[in-house]
Parts: sequence; C-alpha cells; structure tokens
Amino acid sequence: MSSLSLRKKPGHYPVLLHSDSRRVQKVQEYINLHYQEEIRLGQLAGMVGMTDVSFSRFFKLRTGKNLSDYIIDIRLGFASRLLVDSTMSIAEICYECGFNNLSNFNRIFKKKKDCSPKEFRENYRKKKKLI
Repeated sequence: MSSLSLRKKPGHYPVLLHSDSRRVQKVQEYINLHYQEEIRLGQLAGMVGMTDVSFSRFFKLRTGKNLSDYIIDIRLGFASRLLVDSTMSIAEICYECGFNNLSNFNRIFKKKKDCSPKEFRENYRKKKKLI
C-alpha cells in the first residue's frame, strides 16, 4: 500500500480508509479475530505501545471512526451474515457476535441498518424468493 499524506484542517479528521499503518492493521486484525470477546481500549492501545488517549485519536484519524463504532460495525457485519446464512435465533446471533445484551443489539442494529434484525432477515428471504 502506498503512503498517503493529507493536511489536517482545524476541526476535521482526514479519512484514510486504506491505511498503511502497521499499528492500525495489527489492531484491525485483532478485532476481526476477537470480535466475539470483550475488547477494551487500553488492551488495544497497549498492543501498539500507545496511551489510551493517543490511540483513540490515532485510530479515528486513520480509520475515520472511533474505536467503539468500528467494533460495532464489525460485529454487525458478522451478525448480518449470520442472519442471512443461518437459522440461529436472533438472541444466539447477538451473543455469538460479541454483544452482551439483546435489547442493546436490537437498538444498535436498527439504528445502523434502518430495520430490526428480524426485519433484516425477513427482507432478505423475500428478496431471495423473488430471484
């Protein structure tokens, strides 16, 4: 990957979607492998030798998302896949994907996907029947 340089405007975070940072890649790989577990900011910051505050700022600068939003998006991606590809219950999917509270999972899913997990699954099945 090539290195990108962007000037930072006051109050704006330049977004580097394809970051060449080894630190970010290391953290992203860890999250992808451990998304089912509890993941703490301090744990990830320690992995790359940074303080919590410095890591939070660094991660947002490199990915365009704060850490918790990034982890939620990863977990929702896996949950969406399971809703489509499995017959697991929504509660099972919730816990399988690292969420520790079903109502919180439903609320976050609906906020990010504009429909509940149940509606998401039903909509996919309707589309599949039409094809």
